[in-house]
Amino acid sequence: MGSSLESQKRFNELNADSVARISAKFMELANRLKEEKASAGAQQAVTELFKEWMSLNQGITAEVKKMLAALEQSEKKQAYFQEEKRRLEALYVSGIIFTGISQMRPLMEKAISTVVKELKADSGFIVLTDPDGNVTHTFARNMDPEQDEPAREMSMSVIKKALTGSEPVNLAEEDTNLSLFQAHSIINLGIKSALCVPLLTGRRVLGAVYLDRRQSGQSFADADLKFLMSFARQIVQGMDISKEISSLEHKLIDDANMDFDGLRRTFKCDNIIGRSKKLFEVLRVASKISPTNASVIILGENGTGKELLARDIHENSRRADKPFVAINCSAIPADLLESELFGYESGAFTGATKSKPGKFELASGGTIFLDEIGDMSVNLQAKLLRVLQSHEIERLGGVKPQKIDVRILAATNRDLKKLIREGEFREDLYYRLKVVELTMPPLRERKEDIEALVRYFLEKHKQGEQPPDISEEALLILEAYDWPGNIRELENVILRSVVLAKSDTIQADELPQELVDKTDDTALVGSGSTLAEAEMEFRRMYVLKALRTTGSKSEAAKILGINRTHFYRILSQLDIE
Repeated sequence: MGSSLESQKRFNELNADSVARISAKFMELANRLKEEKASAGAQQAVTELFKEWMSLNQGITAEVKKMLAALEQSEKKQAYFQEEKRRLEALYVSGIIFTGISQMRPLMEKAISTVVKELKADSGFIVLTDPDGNVTHTFARNMDPEQDEPAREMSMSVIKKALTGSEPVNLAEEDTNLSLFQAHSIINLGIKSALCVPLLTGRRVLGAVYLDRRQSGQSFADADLKFLMSFARQIVQGMDISKEISSLEHKLIDDANMDFDGLRRTFKCDNIIGRSKKLFEVLRVASKISPTNASVIILGENGTGKELLARDIHENSRRADKPFVAINCSAIPADLLESELFGYESGAFTGATKSKPGKFELASGGTIFLDEIGDMSVNLQAKLLRVLQSHEIERLGGVKPQKIDVRILAATNRDLKKLIREGEFREDLYYRLKVVELTMPPLRERKEDIEALVRYFLEKHKQGEQPPDISEEALLILEAYDWPGNIRELENVILRSVVLAKSDTIQADELPQELVDKTDDTALVGSGSTLAEAEMEFRRMYVLKALRTTGSKSEAAKILGINRTHFYRILSQLDIE
């Protein structure tokens, strides 16, 4: 808009200057004609020419001003549409983020922070009410980031009007006919303008979103109210999903007493070995979400079994008879990953001599597993987000979108929240994928599973009909090691030991030297940095050895010289299942 105003100002200055200069020339010419006693006809001709020029100039000036005015209007419209586009994008992103936050308080805090910033309010509140209309919770934010504590005062007159009428309120200082401006809260707080929109689900009022301006003299516009109404619908949708997730979490807690054998009967996961509490928690949640179409992010270090868990989720789902397609996003160059995911048409690029379906098409009706999604480029993340939103893909070089029906599971060993802060991972994609988040524990946090894993790998890699055994000393060394490479590293060690075994029992000195070096006293009591941590690790290993030797909890309690009640308390303290 500034460019058209500048053009108009510049035109007015040039036009005034040219009119002044040409008028002066005409006057000079007329005076010379008079001094030289030119004929009356010549003088009259000059006068008529001057009038004709002035008339032409006025016409041109009027047309130019019309064009500049039209340009100004066009720029205003363009600015309006740009602002509308930006707000629509803000609503879109907020909708994705809100539906990915499972806890009510973080959801409300994120919502009020977003809308205060978006509408440039001085203060903002979300109030939640009970069925009788009483305020039960209040969430507040200020526009000024320097203020540590958000203002706790708001106009209850405005909020009550929105709640009782179930209608939005747009209050401006110039609206003197509104009795609300006589309310003490408005006068005392110095409110210049306020917006309030009820949070509605069906006919029930859940609460309201309230904003006000106290420093700025500019009132909220109708477009601000329209945005806030759409924003309120996004909040309600997020609340509904939050309640559903909370209900699911309570159901999971109610089922927490299920034993491992019962869990494995309902959730087939034969390739995931162990009975530790941390593993049980992961598998218990996985068993609940497997039958659904919910997207899942699996976190965990390399070698913890993230892909095994993803396969088991698929195998226990309603899509089990359809394809499971895995792709490692870090193993494929960024410029090729898009064509691998979405496919391409013949001639899409040099070397594309024939069409090729992508992984999404190959997984049709089934599950796609995006391993190491944290390494995906931000540009490709945007395209993946569109697929999640529209359930459509488009091959490279293609012009016709294709509908897809695919469940998405993703995994990474990276800290996605840190990547979001650094601008390397899209926050909206994170919340879109993270309907459920599972974390595979590292092997150092489930050492009670090491013996079972060792036995499993001995059987898997046996060279003859019978698997070799392993000595007690060798097993203690394996349990004392921290396993930075996790289960994958353990399997490689067992495979090496089986191949190089000198007898039917693997001895401690047949293990890799870096593991044997851990057999000193410090290593055997653990890698804790404090005496208390080292003592705890020693107690844990000692109890595990007693359980392994006796094969039962009651017998282990006897050889340890304690009663069963005390022994069960120790098992709980040491996180031993």
